[in-house]
Amino acid sequence: MKKSKLQTISLGLVLPVLLLIGLEVVCRYEIFPPQIVVPPHLVLATFIDLIHTGELQANLRISIIRVFFGFVLGTTSGFTLGTAMALSPRVERIVSPLLSGLSQVPLFGWIPLMILWFGIGETFKIVFISIGAFFPMLINTLEGINGVPKSYIEVARAFEFSPAKLLGKVLLPAAVPSLFTGIKLALGMSWMLVIGAELVAAGEGVGYMIVWGRQLFQMDLVFVGILVVGFIGYTMFVVINTLEASLIPWHQRPSGK
Repeated sequence: MKKSKLQTISLGLVLPVLLLIGLEVVCRYEIFPPQIVVPPHLVLATFIDLIHTGELQANLRISIIRVFFGFVLGTTSGFTLGTAMALSPRVERIVSPLLSGLSQVPLFGWIPLMILWFGIGETFKIVFISIGAFFPMLINTLEGINGVPKSYIEVARAFEFSPAKLLGKVLLPAAVPSLFTGIKLALGMSWMLVIGAELVAAGEGVGYMIVWGRQLFQMDLVFVGILVVGFIGYTMFVVINTLEASLIPWHQRPSGK
């Protein structure tokens, strides 16, 4: 199994390595203007310099803090409302039309309104991120609880489970795979939206670093920001998948598929 995993990782590295070699060749022969495409060795040098100065760590820490608060607010709200809608058809009938309409609004369409309401400070960014995390968690919580087999509920009723015990012992454990899907989608959305918010209005953060590089025509700084965003997003995905595999191993796909 370890050999198969090593082979998978090796195959996954082939395309990035070929891409880096191709970029280096393109830049060496100046096929594109250096103001648009910069060689990978220059991006690496800028990355090391940002690490040494501490600028990258400082901006990354700020972005992660924003994601944390927005993610927690959004997923908690989505989970709570999704559970209430799944347990009460009346609540679902009341809330569902409004949420269905709001979910059709592009997330970046909320920015002008939220800037008017909250300004361009931290509140705006956290609320913006929380909206993106809210809907995936809401939908997957609702579908997860509604998808619990009726036989489970009938057995619980035969044992005269209270509503709280039914929720805690039957519904939520059975809905865990769907809840993890909601968490993964919400976390990925939160990370994308913090960069978007920082591109629009911020004085610090990874997104701001990318904008600042563009304004100064320092494309090496822009590429560093993009690569860091991709790496952190991928790391989050791996961590959540590992946690899911440890908690609900029966839900994982067999290796090799």
